[in-house]
Amino acid sequence: MVSRRSIYKFLIDIIFPNRCPSCGRLIRWDGLVCGECEKKLPFADMPKINIQSAEGTYTVFMYEGAVKDMIYALKHGEGADNFAEFCAVKLCKILRKEGIAEKIDIVTAVPMDRRKKRKRGCNQAEVIARFVSKELDKPRDFTLLERRAGNTEQHTLSPGERRIHAREIYTSGKGRSGIKGKTALICDDVITTGATMSACCGLLLKQGAKAVYCCSAATSTYNA
Repeated sequence: MVSRRSIYKFLIDIIFPNRCPSCGRLIRWDGLVCGECEKKLPFADMPKINIQSAEGTYTVFMYEGAVKDMIYALKHGEGADNFAEFCAVKLCKILRKEGIAEKIDIVTAVPMDRRKKRKRGCNQAEVIARFVSKELDKPRDFTLLERRAGNTEQHTLSPGERRIHAREIYTSGKGRSGIKGKTALICDDVITTGATMSACCGLLLKQGAKAVYCCSAATSTYNA
């Protein structure tokens, strides 16, 4: 049976031809990345990252080259859904191989400051999480976590400062009661020091989560 999403993508392709998010070349209506670009992408040698408080953390790429460019496009809402879906498919394949997919009860994402989300038009972590939840056929809830408004960006801080800052700006959200006794999966675009993921894991565990797993499109480290 053909899914509604497949029909939608086929019809949209007639008006807006599908393109590779890396090189921009035309690809099949149901494609995500062209074959040539996929071969050149910097896949992570080890998909598992060590993050404090997380039961397990998994990634697809190293944060470099074309992946860095596509994540930038995704952050700024520049039509990079193909890349987000491609990452989700790869992540779910890893989660199934590791025997984790069936353990997940709910999918969530690292939250973004509401003002920044309105300005950019989306939270790239949520975009990835939506595709992951569809691929795993699991419910998603983006009300479990919140981020306080602030002008300081995590990437401008030292590793030690990031850990402190993350604990200060991330808080429990309105949906906290929906996580009790459940196993959650937090999605993000990039993991650098792991401070953000660790802080978010801690919050979900305090809310009563049974366990928390994490995943990201890319990483710049294996030991956060």
